[in-house]
Amino acid sequence: MLSKSLLAVVSTVMCFAAVNAQITGTATRGFNGTTNCGCPPFNGPYAISIPAGFFNARICCQDTITVKYNGKSVQAILSGVYDAQAGTTNIELTDTPFSVLQDNANQQTISPVTWAFDQSPH
Repeated sequence: MLSKSLLAVVSTVMCFAAVNAQITGTATRGFNGTTNCGCPPFNGPYAISIPAGFFNARICCQDTITVKYNGKSVQAILSGVYDAQAGTTNIELTDTPFSVLQDNANQQTISPVTWAFDQSPH
């Protein structure tokens, strides 16, 4: 039988791993079909919109997400949510973070990207 302290450590590690899980999907340039959170203008250049199913206890205009693609990464502020098909893991990025990740200026989508919340939910 596991001791209470060992059980607490195992539970904490499992919870931490689930919170910081890498999610794989496609990133699209622009906020088409996104409901913006009304973030202050200084949040705008590095903004990300996620599917409604991932929103849960997240705080718009405060939580950050790191997105990785092809050896590059960028951090963006959660600034919107969109109604996507159930199970989608795709994201939308404003021009600035999308430009950091893209391979060429003609791209409107990039895939596969991985993304993860930078902190646990509130």
